[in-house]
Amino acid sequence: MADYECLTDHEIDQEMDKVQDLLEAANLERKATVFKVLGDLNRVKIVEVLMNYDRLCVYEISRFIDASVATTSHHLITLRKNSIIKSEKEGKRVIYSLEDNEISDLVNTASHLNIECRSSRQKKTFA
Repeated sequence: MADYECLTDHEIDQEMDKVQDLLEAANLERKATVFKVLGDLNRVKIVEVLMNYDRLCVYEISRFIDASVATTSHHLITLRKNSIIKSEKEGKRVIYSLEDNEISDLVNTASHLNIECRSSRQKKTFA
């Protein structure tokens, strides 16, 4: 296998337009926002539940994720404002579902990454 050779300044200059398109601020901010929104365990739980149930009300979601209705509502608002989930009013209830299946793909991909979870590193073994 050949040793890696860094690009020359001339080669970097030739690639600069392509890289600038990749690093376009608005596009990167959208991506960063998705990861920030999903950076909360309760929000990931909500997405996981909605991946498996097409439609649920806040009470059902709160029971499934073992959180209060108030906490669940707060997280649902964040997810809805960021277009990860959608809501429909049906009578007195608000019913939640995923905005689209692309978020499911992202969450499923994350479950296959070989990343050590913080909580697993902090587990203590008792003798």
